[in-house]
Amino acid sequence: MADEAPRVSKKKGLLVRLTVAPAVMAFLFGVLAWHAGTGHAYGTDVVLVLFAAGAAYEVAAMTAKAGRPAHLAIAVVFAGALAGLGLFAPDSPALRAVLRSLLLVGCVLAIFARHLRAPRPGDLDRVLATVFPVVFVGYLFGLLRELGDGANGAKRILFVTFSSKASDIGGWVVGKAIGRHKMIPSVSPGKTWEGTIGGLAFSAGTALLVRALAGPPPGLADGAVEAACLGTLLGAASIVAGLCHSALKRRCGVKDSSTLLPEMGGILDMIDSLLLAAPVAWLWMLVR
Repeated sequence: MADEAPRVSKKKGLLVRLTVAPAVMAFLFGVLAWHAGTGHAYGTDVVLVLFAAGAAYEVAAMTAKAGRPAHLAIAVVFAGALAGLGLFAPDSPALRAVLRSLLLVGCVLAIFARHLRAPRPGDLDRVLATVFPVVFVGYLFGLLRELGDGANGAKRILFVTFSSKASDIGGWVVGKAIGRHKMIPSVSPGKTWEGTIGGLAFSAGTALLVRALAGPPPGLADGAVEAACLGTLLGAASIVAGLCHSALKRRCGVKDSSTLLPEMGGILDMIDSLLLAAPVAWLWMLVR
Protein backbone atom coordinates (compact mmCIF):
# COMPACT_ATOMS: atom_id res chain seq x y z
CA MET A 1 0.00 0.00 0.00
CA ALA A 2 2.90 2.34 0.72
CA ASP A 3 4.16 1.90 -2.84
CA GLU A 4 0.69 2.28 -4.34
CA ALA A 5 0.14 5.87 -3.17
CA PRO A 6 3.14 7.35 -5.06
CA ARG A 7 2.10 5.53 -8.24
CA VAL A 8 -1.46 6.85 -7.98
CA SER A 9 -0.11 10.35 -7.32
CA LYS A 10 2.18 10.16 -10.37
CA LYS A 11 -0.67 8.94 -12.59
CA LYS A 12 -2.89 11.74 -11.35
CA GLY A 13 -0.13 14.28 -11.95
CA LEU A 14 0.44 12.99 -15.48
CA LEU A 15 -3.31 13.10 -16.22
CA VAL A 16 -3.51 16.71 -15.02
CA ARG A 17 -0.49 17.69 -17.11
CA LEU A 18 -1.97 16.03 -20.19
CA THR A 19 -5.18 18.03 -19.78
CA VAL A 20 -4.10 21.38 -18.32
CA ALA A 21 -1.09 21.92 -20.60
CA PRO A 22 -2.99 21.32 -23.87
CA ALA A 23 -5.84 23.53 -22.60
CA VAL A 24 -3.43 26.38 -21.89
CA MET A 25 -1.72 25.95 -25.26
CA ALA A 26 -5.08 25.85 -27.07
CA PHE A 27 -6.12 29.08 -25.34
CA LEU A 28 -2.87 30.80 -26.31
CA PHE A 29 -3.20 29.54 -29.88
CA GLY A 30 -6.71 30.99 -30.03
CA VAL A 31 -5.50 34.38 -28.78
CA LEU A 32 -2.69 34.42 -31.35
CA ALA A 33 -5.08 33.31 -34.11
CA TRP A 34 -7.32 36.29 -33.32
CA HIS A 35 -4.22 38.51 -33.29
CA ALA A 36 -3.19 37.19 -36.71
CA GLY A 37 -6.68 37.50 -38.18
CA THR A 38 -7.38 41.04 -37.00
CA GLY A 39 -3.87 42.49 -36.89
CA HIS A 40 -4.62 43.78 -33.38
CA ALA A 41 -2.54 42.56 -30.44
CA TYR A 42 -4.90 43.64 -27.64
CA GLY A 43 -5.70 40.08 -26.60
CA THR A 44 -2.03 39.13 -26.72
CA ASP A 45 -1.15 42.19 -24.63
CA VAL A 46 -3.70 41.29 -21.95
CA VAL A 47 -2.33 37.74 -21.74
CA LEU A 48 1.22 39.10 -21.40
CA VAL A 49 0.09 41.39 -18.57
CA LEU A 50 -1.63 38.56 -16.70
CA PHE A 51 1.28 36.16 -17.09
CA ALA A 52 3.87 38.76 -16.06
CA ALA A 53 1.87 39.95 -13.05
CA GLY A 54 1.22 36.36 -11.94
CA ALA A 55 4.85 35.31 -12.35
CA ALA A 56 6.10 38.43 -10.55
CA TYR A 57 3.75 37.59 -7.68
CA GLU A 58 5.24 34.10 -7.54
CA VAL A 59 8.81 35.43 -7.47
CA ALA A 60 7.93 37.84 -4.68
CA ALA A 61 6.23 35.03 -2.76
CA MET A 62 9.31 32.83 -3.15
CA THR A 63 11.73 35.49 -1.90
CA ALA A 64 9.36 36.15 1.02
CA LYS A 65 9.64 32.47 2.00
CA ALA A 66 13.41 32.96 2.00
CA GLY A 67 13.05 35.84 4.45
CA ARG A 68 13.24 38.64 1.89
CA PRO A 69 9.73 40.02 1.37
CA ALA A 70 9.07 42.52 -1.39
CA HIS A 71 6.68 45.42 -1.71
CA LEU A 72 4.24 43.07 -3.43
CA ALA A 73 1.92 45.60 -5.07
CA ILE A 74 4.83 47.54 -6.60
CA ALA A 75 6.46 44.37 -7.95
CA VAL A 76 3.25 43.02 -9.48
CA VAL A 77 1.99 46.32 -10.95
CA PHE A 78 5.27 47.35 -12.56
CA ALA A 79 6.04 43.86 -13.90
CA GLY A 80 2.58 43.69 -15.47
CA ALA A 81 2.93 47.21 -16.88
CA LEU A 82 6.28 46.40 -18.50
CA ALA A 83 4.74 43.39 -20.23
CA GLY A 84 1.65 45.37 -21.26
CA LEU A 85 3.30 48.28 -23.05
CA GLY A 86 1.60 47.21 -26.27
CA LEU A 87 -1.71 48.38 -24.81
CA PHE A 88 -0.38 51.94 -24.76
CA ALA A 89 1.86 51.87 -27.84
CA PRO A 90 0.57 49.05 -30.07
CA ASP A 91 2.51 49.98 -33.19
CA SER A 92 5.46 52.02 -31.94
CA PRO A 93 8.61 50.22 -30.76
CA ALA A 94 10.26 53.60 -30.16
CA LEU A 95 7.51 54.77 -27.83
CA ARG A 96 7.53 51.43 -26.02
CA ALA A 97 11.26 51.82 -25.44
CA VAL A 98 10.69 55.24 -23.87
CA LEU A 99 7.83 53.95 -21.73
CA ARG A 100 9.92 50.97 -20.64
CA SER A 101 12.65 53.26 -19.37
CA LEU A 102 10.13 55.53 -17.63
CA LEU A 103 8.50 52.55 -15.93
CA LEU A 104 11.84 51.35 -14.57
CA VAL A 105 12.52 54.84 -13.23
CA GLY A 106 9.02 54.96 -11.78
CA CYS A 107 9.53 51.59 -10.11
CA VAL A 108 12.68 52.79 -8.35
CA LEU A 109 10.95 55.98 -7.21
CA ALA A 110 7.90 54.06 -5.99
CA ILE A 111 10.10 51.74 -3.95
CA PHE A 112 12.12 54.51 -2.33
CA ALA A 113 8.97 56.51 -1.62
CA ARG A 114 8.23 53.75 0.90
CA HIS A 115 11.63 54.23 2.52
CA LEU A 116 11.82 57.99 3.07
CA ARG A 117 11.93 57.40 6.82
CA ALA A 118 14.30 56.13 9.45
CA PRO A 119 15.94 52.81 8.49
CA ARG A 120 14.42 49.58 9.78
CA PRO A 121 15.82 46.04 9.82
CA GLY A 122 15.27 44.31 6.49
CA ASP A 123 14.80 47.51 4.46
CA LEU A 124 17.60 46.75 2.01
CA ASP A 125 16.34 43.20 1.44
CA ARG A 126 12.87 44.57 0.75
CA VAL A 127 14.16 47.11 -1.77
CA LEU A 128 16.19 44.51 -3.68
CA ALA A 129 13.44 41.88 -3.47
CA THR A 130 11.01 44.35 -5.08
CA VAL A 131 13.29 45.31 -7.96
CA PHE A 132 14.18 41.72 -8.80
CA PRO A 133 10.79 40.40 -10.04
CA VAL A 134 10.21 43.61 -11.99
CA VAL A 135 13.43 43.10 -13.95
CA PHE A 136 13.55 39.29 -14.01
CA VAL A 137 9.94 38.89 -15.13
CA GLY A 138 8.50 42.22 -16.26
CA TYR A 139 11.44 43.49 -18.28
CA LEU A 140 12.67 40.22 -19.80
CA PHE A 141 9.29 38.64 -20.49
CA GLY A 142 7.93 41.98 -21.74
CA LEU A 143 10.45 41.93 -24.60
CA LEU A 144 8.34 39.20 -26.21
CA ARG A 145 5.93 41.99 -27.20
CA GLU A 146 8.64 43.57 -29.37
CA LEU A 147 8.02 40.72 -31.81
CA GLY A 148 4.27 41.25 -31.88
CA ASP A 149 3.48 44.30 -34.02
CA GLY A 150 0.90 43.75 -36.75
CA ALA A 151 -0.72 40.56 -37.99
CA ASN A 152 2.68 38.93 -38.57
CA GLY A 153 3.54 39.59 -34.94
CA ALA A 154 1.34 36.68 -33.91
CA LYS A 155 3.33 34.37 -36.18
CA ARG A 156 6.60 35.55 -34.66
CA ILE A 157 5.37 35.09 -31.09
CA LEU A 158 3.99 31.65 -31.99
CA PHE A 159 7.34 30.65 -33.50
CA VAL A 160 9.36 31.81 -30.49
CA THR A 161 6.97 30.41 -27.87
CA PHE A 162 6.65 26.93 -29.37
CA SER A 163 10.32 26.64 -30.32
CA SER A 164 11.52 27.61 -26.85
CA LYS A 165 9.01 25.44 -24.99
CA ALA A 166 9.94 22.47 -27.16
CA SER A 167 13.32 22.34 -25.42
CA ASP A 168 11.54 21.67 -22.10
CA ILE A 169 9.54 18.84 -23.62
CA GLY A 170 12.48 17.38 -25.53
CA GLY A 171 14.77 17.65 -22.54
CA TRP A 172 12.28 15.82 -20.34
CA VAL A 173 11.49 13.07 -22.86
CA VAL A 174 15.08 12.35 -23.88
CA GLY A 175 16.39 12.79 -20.34
CA LYS A 176 13.88 10.28 -18.98
CA ALA A 177 14.65 7.82 -21.77
CA ILE A 178 18.44 7.86 -22.01
CA GLY A 179 19.69 10.56 -19.64
CA ARG A 180 22.75 9.35 -17.74
CA HIS A 181 25.17 12.27 -17.33
CA LYS A 182 24.04 15.02 -14.99
CA MET A 183 24.41 18.57 -16.29
CA ILE A 184 24.58 20.75 -13.15
CA PRO A 185 23.24 18.56 -10.33
CA SER A 186 23.82 21.23 -7.69
CA VAL A 187 21.33 23.48 -9.52
CA SER A 188 18.95 21.09 -11.30
CA PRO A 189 19.43 17.42 -10.39
CA GLY A 190 17.03 16.23 -13.10
CA LYS A 191 18.80 17.83 -16.08
CA THR A 192 21.20 15.69 -18.09
CA TRP A 193 23.48 16.39 -21.03
CA GLU A 194 21.53 13.86 -23.09
CA GLY A 195 18.32 15.71 -22.26
CA THR A 196 19.94 19.02 -23.17
CA ILE A 197 20.93 17.74 -26.61
CA GLY A 198 17.44 16.31 -27.04
CA GLY A 199 15.91 19.64 -26.04
CA LEU A 200 17.97 21.51 -28.63
CA ALA A 201 16.97 18.99 -31.31
CA PHE A 202 13.30 19.33 -30.34
CA SER A 203 13.55 23.12 -30.55
CA ALA A 204 15.13 23.01 -34.00
CA GLY A 205 12.56 20.49 -35.21
CA THR A 206 9.66 22.48 -33.77
CA ALA A 207 10.94 25.65 -35.42
CA LEU A 208 10.92 23.86 -38.79
CA LEU A 209 7.46 22.43 -38.10
CA VAL A 210 5.97 25.79 -37.12
CA ARG A 211 7.53 27.39 -40.20
CA ALA A 212 6.09 24.66 -42.42
CA LEU A 213 2.59 24.87 -40.94
CA ALA A 214 2.25 28.61 -40.33
CA GLY A 215 4.70 29.94 -42.88
CA PRO A 216 8.01 31.76 -42.31
CA PRO A 217 7.86 34.27 -39.43
CA PRO A 218 8.67 37.60 -41.15
CA GLY A 219 11.70 39.31 -39.69
CA LEU A 220 12.91 36.20 -37.89
CA ALA A 221 13.53 33.34 -40.31
CA ASP A 222 12.87 33.26 -44.04
CA GLY A 223 14.56 29.97 -44.91
CA ALA A 224 14.52 26.54 -43.30
CA VAL A 225 18.19 26.67 -42.30
CA GLU A 226 17.73 30.01 -40.58
CA ALA A 227 14.63 28.72 -38.80
CA ALA A 228 16.50 25.67 -37.52
CA CYS A 229 19.43 27.81 -36.35
CA LEU A 230 17.14 30.24 -34.54
CA GLY A 231 15.18 27.35 -33.05
CA THR A 232 18.39 25.87 -31.66
CA LEU A 233 19.40 29.25 -30.23
CA LEU A 234 15.99 29.68 -28.62
CA GLY A 235 16.28 26.18 -27.17
CA ALA A 236 19.65 27.06 -25.65
CA ALA A 237 18.24 30.27 -24.19
CA SER A 238 15.34 28.29 -22.74
CA ILE A 239 17.69 25.81 -21.08
CA VAL A 240 19.76 28.59 -19.49
CA ALA A 241 16.59 30.34 -18.31
CA GLY A 242 15.39 27.09 -16.76
CA LEU A 243 18.68 26.71 -14.89
CA CYS A 244 18.39 30.29 -13.61
CA HIS A 245 14.87 29.56 -12.41
CA SER A 246 16.03 26.36 -10.71
CA ALA A 247 18.84 28.24 -8.99
CA LEU A 248 16.33 30.80 -7.73
CA LYS A 249 13.97 28.13 -6.37
CA ARG A 250 16.81 26.36 -4.59
CA ARG A 251 17.89 29.57 -2.91
CA CYS A 252 14.32 30.22 -1.83
CA GLY A 253 13.89 26.66 -0.59
CA VAL A 254 10.88 25.81 -2.77
CA LYS A 255 10.19 23.05 -5.30
CA ASP A 256 7.62 24.89 -7.44
CA SER A 257 7.01 28.57 -8.06
CA SER A 258 3.43 28.16 -6.83
CA THR A 259 0.36 25.94 -7.14
CA LEU A 260 -1.60 28.31 -9.37
CA LEU A 261 -1.43 25.77 -12.21
CA PRO A 262 -2.12 22.25 -10.89
CA GLU A 263 0.82 19.85 -11.25
CA MET A 264 2.65 22.37 -13.47
CA GLY A 265 4.43 24.36 -10.79
CA GLY A 266 2.98 27.79 -11.42
CA ILE A 267 2.97 30.50 -14.05
CA LEU A 268 6.71 31.14 -13.80
CA ASP A 269 7.41 27.45 -14.43
CA MET A 270 5.34 27.76 -17.60
CA ILE A 271 6.93 30.94 -18.99
CA ASP A 272 10.49 30.74 -17.63
CA SER A 273 11.91 29.65 -21.01
CA LEU A 274 10.68 32.90 -22.54
CA LEU A 275 12.55 35.06 -20.04
CA LEU A 276 15.68 34.62 -22.15
CA ALA A 277 14.19 33.35 -25.41
CA ALA A 278 12.24 36.60 -25.85
CA PRO A 279 15.28 38.92 -25.64
CA VAL A 280 17.30 36.54 -27.83
CA ALA A 281 14.61 36.57 -30.53
CA TRP A 282 14.26 40.36 -30.26
CA LEU A 283 18.03 40.85 -30.69
CA TRP A 284 18.04 38.36 -33.59
CA MET A 285 15.31 40.37 -35.32
CA LEU A 286 17.24 43.61 -34.80
CA VAL A 287 20.60 42.44 -36.17
CA ARG A 288 19.68 39.93 -38.91
